[in-house]
Amino acid sequence: MRLRLWAGTALVALLAGCATIPGSGPVNVGITSAPEEGSFLPLAEGPKDGADPQAIIQGFIAALPSGFDTDFSVAREYLTPEASRGWNPEASVMVFGSGSLIPTVDQTGTSAVLPVPVTATIDADGRLVEAPDGAETTLDFSLTQGADGQWRISELADGSLLAETFFESLFRRVGLVFATTDGSTQVAETRWFPETNAATRAASELVVGPSPWLADAVSTGFTAAASLEVDSVVVTDGVAAVRLASDAASSASEVELGLAQLQATLTALPDVTSVDVTIGGVPVEAGSASILASAQVPSELAAAIVGSRLGLWDGTSLRVTPDSAGALPASATGLAQSYSGSQTALIVDGTQLVVTSALSVGMSGLVPSDSTSADPSTPMELETIATGASLVAPSYDVDGWLWTADAGGGALSAYPVDGISGEAVQLEAEWLQARRIQALAVSRDGARVLVASTVAGQPVMEVAGIVRDASGTPVALTEPLQVGVSAGASTAVTWIDSSTVAALGSRVDGGATPLWIATVGGLTEASTAASDATALTARSGTTSLTVLSAEAGALARSGTGWTPVVAGVTDLAYAG
Repeated sequence: MRLRLWAGTALVALLAGCATIPGSGPVNVGITSAPEEGSFLPLAEGPKDGADPQAIIQGFIAALPSGFDTDFSVAREYLTPEASRGWNPEASVMVFGSGSLIPTVDQTGTSAVLPVPVTATIDADGRLVEAPDGAETTLDFSLTQGADGQWRISELADGSLLAETFFESLFRRVGLVFATTDGSTQVAETRWFPETNAATRAASELVVGPSPWLADAVSTGFTAAASLEVDSVVVTDGVAAVRLASDAASSASEVELGLAQLQATLTALPDVTSVDVTIGGVPVEAGSASILASAQVPSELAAAIVGSRLGLWDGTSLRVTPDSAGALPASATGLAQSYSGSQTALIVDGTQLVVTSALSVGMSGLVPSDSTSADPSTPMELETIATGASLVAPSYDVDGWLWTADAGGGALSAYPVDGISGEAVQLEAEWLQARRIQALAVSRDGARVLVASTVAGQPVMEVAGIVRDASGTPVALTEPLQVGVSAGASTAVTWIDSSTVAALGSRVDGGATPLWIATVGGLTEASTAASDATALTARSGTTSLTVLSAEAGALARSGTGWTPVVAGVTDLAYAG
């Protein structure tokens, strides 16, 4: 089967990228678990006697969903014996949108083309690549009529087709847990595996290691030669038995880290409560493997701009700096707060990155907000950290580095400001050279940075790994992973949790402001915010997602709508 692409270079890159990533081979043994309760799969049926070529292709497609539980035995009945032996359904999975797939068969019945609206493609290692809106591909089939008069598929490409509705119940999103380069904090990479062998596939891919885009930004406890000794993970009464080969680790610290990764990865599955590990047949004690911490969740205190003052909001009360702290410049925007709470950053006049410790006093050192109060008579004391032609809103990482970029592109800048020492760094990257940067945000683990930009006028959102030296100083950016493929141009971005980001678009023709929520390594959800929303922030989870409206103040996400939570603020920012 040959692929002819109708959706342009984006989908060409999507499929070509999948073809060049080596697979680890099919895994046939693993835990057995039914699809989530409430899901529905059609009963797979073999070919009917005398079915024509069109019916054979449609029957084959209809039988594919059940194949993830049955090694595709029914789907193989639609193939000739030779085609069945050569076909690898697990090489990739193409997820398509709703609606029937109708092949067009030529007059001889020996050749057929099948248009497929593509939602995403998942490679053999569980990496999902989202397709742009409207992407479509055409699959070519060859068929033959046997001596018994029955039509069968004789040529097809490796891989499977799966409707989006079935994908949601048959595949599980799994976070493969690696560690920051100092070995202290979890960094999860999203993969997608069939429910029936999720534990086996997760353990196998975890041992293989992170994807190339993330590899230099994280550490792992498994050596390059590591593998599973037994190519399955059996779960019994909630205990996942992982049998590693003797070359899985070379030091005690690697063993400890590897165990922590396995525990964090596998116990996130609904069937697993603990992990039992052997290396070369020798049981390994968990020891202090639990030291691999989750990424830090921002404090419940959000920094705010209230008129000409800075303030703190704890979810209930809004308090602001007293007159003695001075007034902010009228052009101050791009509010950011450090994780320690001791520093706040802003952009002034679009050209100056400044910081202040005015909020380090906490709620007790502030005064109640009063909309009738006059502005302070003196300017607030601000320290200028950097200047540029047009700086984007800053972002703190968990180690105290303050990040920004000139909108002209070419590099990201990081400044050691919040209790750390060192020199400012300029992280240039070839992929940033042609970018017009619009927004950035560093992940809560400090290992990745989200960048929203435009290339030749086209919007793109990407996540790159942050490479750090032994002291924690950022030294380079990895090649990026595109996320939010279906999102438009973004004016502000934020991390919602360790694997989910949000981006705010621009209002068009007086309508609602577009909002996109994207999984890094997953799909994108399109939504809307308040019509005049200009900024957004989040603490933890989509329910904490908050947008800023000049008219209504801060509004929190509530179902599919937005609820006002605090009035009188023009900007709000949780740590990060």
